Amino acid sequence: MLWNAKHPKAMTLPYSWQQLNNGEQYCNVLTQYFSAWFPKILGYQLLKLGGLSAEITCDLFLPHQIIVSPQMTNTLKKLSQQQNTSLIQAELTALPFIENSIDACLLANILNFSQDPHQILREVNRVLADDGYLFLSLFNPISPLLFKHYLNKKAHDKLLARHYLPWRIIDWLALLNFDILEYQSLIHNEKTSCFSHLITIIARKRVYPLTLNPQRMRFNKQQIFEPVNVFKETALRK
Repeated sequence: MLWNAKHPKAMTLPYSWQQLNNGEQYCNVLTQYFSAWFPKILGYQLLKLGGLSAEITCDLFLPHQIIVSPQMTNTLKKLSQQQNTSLIQAELTALPFIENSIDACLLANILNFSQDPHQILREVNRVLADDGYLFLSLFNPISPLLFKHYLNKKAHDKLLARHYLPWRIIDWLALLNFDILEYQSLIHNEKTSCFSHLITIIARKRVYPLTLNPQRMRFNKQQIFEPVNVFKETALRK
């Protein structure tokens, strides 16, 4: 397990869950889990990064779904033909969006196949609106997957994968002012119930002021008791 955030070698993103062992099962489990959170999105723009995120079904009518992928495939083109869905070819480390323009972002196991996961999270933080949601999933390193450096099927090219401990990703998100709403381990197969292969993190972007300038409250001074004035009032009364 490498501790440097940026990998020294270029890495290839999978364009479909069908390239991975148990990929279809992973996709179904993540779709079922995220479906309970998607209705909470407040806004219009839902961003899906990579082909794995694109295949996560979102049964939402109003939000506009945007798929961003470094490479175009027939599968992605078919997904872009769905209603309220757009497809953009761009690098995930340099998203073609202005700041605070996206209401929610989905990162389905993208960090496991990314050369520079820090930069991807920085870009997500930049384009995500205040109080926007981040839906993130990872492969669980505390499982037999830790000993597998390549997670592709035999029929596909080798896909090098990196594994991260959950607390490390949570620490990165905390530095970017994300509040962690939920952390969950998901089991994709009942036969392997002892080892959950998937981890999900639900976070929400919070914006706090860099400097706190509390407003000063001014109180009117009240003369409660002054001995000199007391003697003056007594003399006048006499």
